[in-house]
Amino acid sequence: MLRFMKVLFVALAFAATVQADPLPKEVIDAVGRLPGSNEAGRQQIYGVLAEKGDARLIPLLEAYRDGSLQNREGKFIVYGKRVNFPGQGSMLPLLDAITGNPILGSDGKPSGVLKPDLSKAINAPPRPQRRAILDLISSLSLLAPDPETRLQSIRDAGERANRAFLKSADHAQVMEDLAKTAPALSRQLDKDPQGHFAPALREAVASIDLATGDHAAQLKAAVSLGNIGSSRAANILKKWLDASHDKGDHDAEQIAQTAIAKTESYQSRVQIAQYTFAGISQGSILVLLALGLSVIFGLMGVINMAHGEFMMIGAFTTYLVSEGFKHLPPAWYNYYLIAAIPAAFLVAGLIGFVCEATIIRHLYGRPLETLLATFGLGLILVQTARSLFGNNRSVKPPTWMEGGVEVATDLVFPLNRVYILIFCILCIAAANWIVNRTKFGLILRATTQNREMAAALGVATRRIDGLTFALGCGLAGLAGVAVPLYDKINPAMGSDYIVDSFLVVVVGGVGKLAGAVIAGFGLGFIGKYLEPLFQHVSFLKSGASVIGKVAVLGMVIIFLQYKPSGLFPPKGRNADA
Repeated sequence: MLRFMKVLFVALAFAATVQADPLPKEVIDAVGRLPGSNEAGRQQIYGVLAEKGDARLIPLLEAYRDGSLQNREGKFIVYGKRVNFPGQGSMLPLLDAITGNPILGSDGKPSGVLKPDLSKAINAPPRPQRRAILDLISSLSLLAPDPETRLQSIRDAGERANRAFLKSADHAQVMEDLAKTAPALSRQLDKDPQGHFAPALREAVASIDLATGDHAAQLKAAVSLGNIGSSRAANILKKWLDASHDKGDHDAEQIAQTAIAKTESYQSRVQIAQYTFAGISQGSILVLLALGLSVIFGLMGVINMAHGEFMMIGAFTTYLVSEGFKHLPPAWYNYYLIAAIPAAFLVAGLIGFVCEATIIRHLYGRPLETLLATFGLGLILVQTARSLFGNNRSVKPPTWMEGGVEVATDLVFPLNRVYILIFCILCIAAANWIVNRTKFGLILRATTQNREMAAALGVATRRIDGLTFALGCGLAGLAGVAVPLYDKINPAMGSDYIVDSFLVVVVGGVGKLAGAVIAGFGLGFIGKYLEPLFQHVSFLKSGASVIGKVAVLGMVIIFLQYKPSGLFPPKGRNADA
């Protein structure tokens, strides 16, 4: 959550580079005593490393076990993986065993060797004692300094408990490894029982207890896993249920069934939350696209069938900006959205302004001709984009948009969707401010409501028409910025959104921004719930997505029978007689 809040406020402004805390001095001193220690001394050192160290020590320990660890002037050196050095060919880089940083030569460049030189290597411990190093490495693998890596290693340790229920050839080895992993997990949990990793640690410990513990420990672990409710817990509980059934342990069977029922109930709630977030996320794109359409269609009375193509223009503008940033220093790529957002708005708005001046302006008051003209305009824009860019392009999101935010067990919200939702909310607020709180918005509303009176008061209505159309197209371009962050783009992508965006405008009420927001989120929400619902019907499963859209369209038709003017019908002089 801390990372989420940090990126929320500064993601598009500054880079936040977080370095892991250095290893404690006690650990560094213990490593320094490792060469030349006897067996008892090594065991004491291993205990210090297990308690105070983390996964950064693994390369050093592996090199020590293999006899390739070197001590040069008080600095421990290991060989990295072979890489190509400019002008020198394939070489083994020399790395600091503690920090992992490359060793620099006298010329300030990374050092490397063609072949490993073990003449100065520290003597490896006797072969019978190397098992202790393997156990230490296994323990430290659960203490990666990177939070995501550490969380995954903890979960992997719990997942290995599943193998204990399979009577494979390595069953004894699996049981032995689990018995050695459990204390390391328990030590972490005891140190920070309420920390970020505590839920994953409890799940891993309970999974191992269920596989290796005595009968009482297994019953307790099953109850704990049932309360956790994760899909991993459900998987291992089902295996324990089968094992208990084979043994005829009825008490264990009953507890297992109760625990499995709890996990299934929790997973159903997780699915509801995921569908809700997916619906809101999809709705945010529809809202952003419908905002521009609401301005054009609702305030100007123009049926713009090319509105989806202006979103496509914004998407390809984002693509061009991202490609341009690839020629800059690599670290700059994470901030290409700073340039892509205004560029997409301006490019789409400028093209919209030109189209209004050359085509739309001559067709006001003739809705059928406007529809046909904008439909043809859309075909021209699609073919132009296809000639310039081809059929499919993809844009790599910034690194800070990768991964997800786990708000609860098994409930992960993709970061790219979270930021898209935030972006859409900011755009909605900006559009509302422009239309309802600025002088331009006042003139815009006055022109669309009573053109003659506005012109009599000195308003340049022709220029306002062009700027209004440009504003609507620019908002569509902003929607195009969001799409490449989660999907591929192509010249015909606008057709996938145009019908839904028209539905949003009609349901919300023509010209009503608040109606577009509510209808957009509502239709996106309903669509994402209907699609998985139809997937559970066997003969509808293959076409669930299409059938879901048809169902939404049917619901809109029924809704308009009762409220033909939408959620927010016009009032006063603008209302229908």
